[in-house]
Amino acid sequence: MGDAAYDAVVIGSGAGGGFAALGLTEAGFKVLLLERGPRFDPATDYPMVHEDWERHPNSFRIAPDPTVEPHIGPPLDPARIDLLSRNGPAPPSRARENRGLFYYRRVLGVGGTTLHYQGEAHRFADYAFRAASAYGHGVDWPIGYRELEPYYERAERILGVAGEPGNPHKPPRGSFPTPAQSLSRASRLIGAAARKLGWTLRTNTLALPSLSVDGRPPCQHSGGCTTGCIFNAKSSVDQTAIRLAERTGRLTLRTRARAVALETDARGSVSGVVYLHGGARRLARARVYVLALGAIETPRLLLLSDANRHPQGIGNHSGQLGRNLMENVSVNLVVRFAQPLQAYKGPPIDARIWDFAHPDPQGSVQSGCVLGVSGTSSGFHGPVSYALATTGFGLAHKRAVRNRFGSVVSIFGVAEQEPRAENRVALTERLDADGIPMVRVHSGHSAKDVAALSAMIARCTRLAKTAGAEQTIAMRSSYDRVSATHVAGTCRMGRDPDMSVVGPHGQVHGADNLYIADASVLVTQGAGDSPSLTIQALALRTAAFIAQRLRT
Repeated sequence: MGDAAYDAVVIGSGAGGGFAALGLTEAGFKVLLLERGPRFDPATDYPMVHEDWERHPNSFRIAPDPTVEPHIGPPLDPARIDLLSRNGPAPPSRARENRGLFYYRRVLGVGGTTLHYQGEAHRFADYAFRAASAYGHGVDWPIGYRELEPYYERAERILGVAGEPGNPHKPPRGSFPTPAQSLSRASRLIGAAARKLGWTLRTNTLALPSLSVDGRPPCQHSGGCTTGCIFNAKSSVDQTAIRLAERTGRLTLRTRARAVALETDARGSVSGVVYLHGGARRLARARVYVLALGAIETPRLLLLSDANRHPQGIGNHSGQLGRNLMENVSVNLVVRFAQPLQAYKGPPIDARIWDFAHPDPQGSVQSGCVLGVSGTSSGFHGPVSYALATTGFGLAHKRAVRNRFGSVVSIFGVAEQEPRAENRVALTERLDADGIPMVRVHSGHSAKDVAALSAMIARCTRLAKTAGAEQTIAMRSSYDRVSATHVAGTCRMGRDPDMSVVGPHGQVHGADNLYIADASVLVTQGAGDSPSLTIQALALRTAAFIAQRLRT
């Protein structure tokens, strides 16, 4: 069964797909947006609408993707026990032999993983686009900061980003659309400790507007971003770009529609997308196609498509498709303080330390890294989580929970993973529930990644000690524990078709009407900054390029 023709079909409604659809509909084009998951209603579908919200499962339930085949990770160095995840302050008594199973965690639904994200909205610094030529790390982007700057500004206005200008680690800029969020009590405590160490804790830039934007209320400081914002205050893609695109009258949104193949014509251009919907296979046709399924699903779709004209996969004549995968290189230190800090209040990640963000070829973190503070991403948020982690019973237990409630925070570090060809997405012979080949993700740390982890653990530990942390509850390290949410790089952008999958505007090499607008095109990860704003800016830039081509 076929669909009516559209100007463009966009596959995936997350950070990239939602903004690509907005750019194209605002330019006057008719767009079909396919989303594998459902559309959620914040008034009924998110746990915090209930008083006992911790006992209610999340409707969108961010979970390991069942279409990614679980497998044991690469071997670990038995001498690096200090890098292993742990419960309590001491390292495990013996090393794990291998890295854990690769779990690709994301949300299937309108808005994608922005339904779950904590609102961080970062422009990559100018040096992040030229890390190889200037610092010998990774690969240079085919574009620079200035080419992306106007699209950053446009995305920030749509999102109502809250922030404070004057960060010396970022390019000069004007004011943000809304003022910065105030620092939480926990961040003020950690900030004082940072100053003692000669570091500076700065307010984070967040897609959590501090003023009303587009009729939505400002951030209510509930700390519930990861379970879905019940106030419609968080600027997830469903509340921003997709709403604006729908207002144009030129967007058709089709939910529970999974794209499974791309068809091509005699010239190798895409002629249609096959998708599953309502138990049937359907075909959608358009003048152009935009893939925004994420850095695992997008290369899978390209590898699966049209073996006759593209025997290695669409866009894969160079063999780069699916390679150069980058995930989070991160450490998360969960600590408890003697005094209640009301850590359950405020934006989840309201502050960061950018002092180490600049690449340092001679330093321990050659790619650069950031440190940050979170009051609610520690696994402790509501009273139930504190009660379950507190020993005892009866009145004594109740008193202990009351004294500890709001006293646990996370001090974390994030660096970018070195892009390497051996870190990759590959098809398997095993089929998923829809009869589609599953993928296996190969991902391990390089020597540079290991050095970055070691340095970040030392800095987070030093910061916690200086702040007066009473107890280390846990440390989670990406050295042995995989929980990938910021996955990127598998369809790298570049000017040389032999070293990349897409060109500078996201156009797939060898397929003139096919574009990619998601994290898979990222060349590097911005020295530890969160990628969503950069994905959105790139998607707007790609949409503008497509619109110009469609007009001519």
